[in-house]
Amino acid sequence: MPETLQTVFSLSLGAAYKSFEMMKSPSDSISTMLSEMKELFSMPKDAAEGLKGKAEAVAGVWMSKGMDLMETCKTAGEKFTEAK
Repeated sequence: MPETLQTVFSLSLGAAYKSFEMMKSPSDSISTMLSEMKELFSMPKDAAEGLKGKAEAVAGVWMSKGMDLMETCKTAGEKFTEAK
């Protein structure tokens, strides 16, 4: 259980840190967010034919982006939770 709590704490601190970084340079952050949103709502080139194939491809993109975001937040948060 303590490892789970540390992970949750790292994710929370990392998300707060990344949010603060985004507030420091709003113009850069907006362009980054818009490009990420465009990527989330575009159809992948390797999507299979049919509704099911396209839905699976979009779901894969969303899962990948979500995992990347979580890893980024966790890495940023671990800077604050490391024992020194």
